[in-house]
Amino acid sequence: MLVIKNLYKEKKNIVISNINLSISEGSMASIDCRSEVSEILINLIIGKEMPAQGEIYINNELNTQYIKTGLKNIGIIFSKEGFYERLTVKEYMKFFSQILNSSSNYNDVMRKLALLDIGDVKTSHLSYSQKKRLSFARERLKDLKLLIFQEPILNMERDSARIVLKNIEELRNEGVAVLNTSVSFKDTILLGGQTYNLDENGMREIQQDIELEDQTVNTYQDTYKRTRNKSKNDMKESDVDKSADKPMYKIEKIPAKIAERVLLFNPIEIDYIESEQGISYLNVRGEKFTCMLALNELEDRLKHFGFFRCHRSYLVNLQEVREIVTWTRNSYSLTLDDKNKSSVPLSKGRMDELKSILSL
Repeated sequence: MLVIKNLYKEKKNIVISNINLSISEGSMASIDCRSEVSEILINLIIGKEMPAQGEIYINNELNTQYIKTGLKNIGIIFSKEGFYERLTVKEYMKFFSQILNSSSNYNDVMRKLALLDIGDVKTSHLSYSQKKRLSFARERLKDLKLLIFQEPILNMERDSARIVLKNIEELRNEGVAVLNTSVSFKDTILLGGQTYNLDENGMREIQQDIELEDQTVNTYQDTYKRTRNKSKNDMKESDVDKSADKPMYKIEKIPAKIAERVLLFNPIEIDYIESEQGISYLNVRGEKFTCMLALNELEDRLKHFGFFRCHRSYLVNLQEVREIVTWTRNSYSLTLDDKNKSSVPLSKGRMDELKSILSL
């Protein structure tokens, strides 16, 4: 549905280079990038900006040609939008339904975005999350084939974020291609689909395919089960000796760097660890510290201290986990009992392993 080939654009000291992306019907891509970069990319897709190099195709047509007749099939939601503040939510939806000559019943769309209860509230009195849902509802009045969504769930209340994710999934099931952009690395992962980071060095994928991840986890679990079920009678004497000599717990310090200083944290002080662009960050009491160790090495060093690899890019201290949140059938997160009540992604393939560890 959306194909971007060798895209290059330079504007106001912002460079977008070497972008290649393909999103088919019913598929989704989520891009972690600065808001300024996101706005340029969106404007390039909808023909408001012209690329210095490269091509963009929508439904097998050059985007500039498709836009002439197909703009009614493209939903566009920016992170910051203006509203007709004198209108109520219902009046706003009715107004756009008439303008778009929508075939959808605007009351049905309001129900899907949980707006019926606030139908008589003026848009000027809505919260940030409610305005975001209203913007989404407006675009759902269109006969969508492509949805472009800037910051779908950033800083949103949990219930609102769940509603947005559910509606995105519903559109994908109907064959709509979805492109999300976000300044939040965590949100990008939680949104799912093909996930990328876009910066001055170009675009790169930041998440493995879920099926591959599931396969890796299943292989690990099978190996663990075989080892666990191995009879002591079948173990070599040397194995028993090694097992007896190996401590179950060990003293460990995790280094982090601030300027010229190196801090040493106890594992129990760390709430969770995230890896972004190959750099590991320790999250301790609401603050973030750069760690010199790779995530795989940290996983190995912390496995005896209750840390769990909840996602390819995240290690979490299970003692800090307060809640397992189900957003959609393929999207999960863990809410922590730390200073910021942080939320970290949980891969679908890790769910069964976590349940086993927690005896759920």
